[in-house]
Amino acid sequence: MINLKKKYTDCLNFVVNKVVILRLDLNLPSYDGLFTDLTRLEKVIPTIEDLLKNNAKLVIISHLGRPRGKVSEKYSLKPIVAKLEQKIKIPVAFSENDILKTKPEKILKKLEDEKILMLENIRFYPEEEKNDDEFSKRLSKFGDIFINECFSVSHRNHSSIVGIPKFLPSFPGKLLEFEVNFIKSIISNKDIKNNVAVLGGAKISTKINIVKYLAKNFKKVLVGGAMANTFLAAKKQNVGESFYEPSMINVAQKILVDFDEKIVLPEDVIVIKSPDEESFEVKSVDNIFKNEKIMDIGPKTRMNFAQIITSSEGLIWNGPLGLFEKIPFDAGTKYVASAVQSNKNKNFFSVAGGGDTISMLKQANCFDGFSFLSTGGGAFLEFIQGNSLPGLLVLNE
Repeated sequence: MINLKKKYTDCLNFVVNKVVILRLDLNLPSYDGLFTDLTRLEKVIPTIEDLLKNNAKLVIISHLGRPRGKVSEKYSLKPIVAKLEQKIKIPVAFSENDILKTKPEKILKKLEDEKILMLENIRFYPEEEKNDDEFSKRLSKFGDIFINECFSVSHRNHSSIVGIPKFLPSFPGKLLEFEVNFIKSIISNKDIKNNVAVLGGAKISTKINIVKYLAKNFKKVLVGGAMANTFLAAKKQNVGESFYEPSMINVAQKILVDFDEKIVLPEDVIVIKSPDEESFEVKSVDNIFKNEKIMDIGPKTRMNFAQIITSSEGLIWNGPLGLFEKIPFDAGTKYVASAVQSNKNKNFFSVAGGGDTISMLKQANCFDGFSFLSTGGGAFLEFIQGNSLPGLLVLNE
């Protein structure tokens, strides 16, 4: 596991009267076009204020969603500018200019009157995810120093993560440094054999390695959300019109064979008769009809998951167990999350990671019940396995 060779405080000697490229993760969770949680924004405010106190000017680079290299109003960062201004109480300039067609000097003129400039969604450019060298070099012209303050995206080989540091002095951000050191201490100091994991969300395809790692090293892995549907389908159970991944059936079957006693799946679920979401009922997982759609885990499953959690010594959680954005399909997640607060073991340690996970815990009023919350989802899961993240490695070069 990587050790950061530089400290955040090291950069403070260099930022005075300089322009700092600050890579943030402002990919805020949303539902029906509205941001549902601002935690990722709130957690970087101390860094922004720190740099401004040291007389730096900031060029903020971030992404939002997955626009696949195309400009889309849906994924514009412009609405986030107002959110940031509310938090720091000063104006923030915004540039919609195409950074490939506009000279950096022209865009940077906006910093003559303001202290902070936010560029439009960096994933509007296909070159970003390709880690194009020329694109990285062009991005580096927007500042004198680079600070990576997005642990959550540090598992990506993208230009704004690993490309810019090739051309500029680069440092870890305050939050990134804290998350890295804290997660390392958790992994190093805890007997994970007596821990349990809760995994939700949509796809098993993005979490194959972490499922195997957790099943191998943890006492139990509790699976909910649409991820569970793929496992249920792998057991030849009908999941009706629920989302699942047919291409992952064989993989899920192999995991169930290898870790049959470790993987805990729903016994019952909440279903709707598609497309009617007003009428719902509790069904056993072996009694789901073709026109039904799974929306949440059922009462028996909630109680089973909660009992396992309250008797454990540690917990890692990533992903919701149902469609938590919509009442009443948030009930399963809320019930199980409340079990974290019910664990009376004085040494119990609970960790959660991911934007949707944090939003979910806030909605469930269980945010403060966790020992530590990481802004990272994919990066968090990679890091707890002991994998080195490209965005961290490049800071040591």
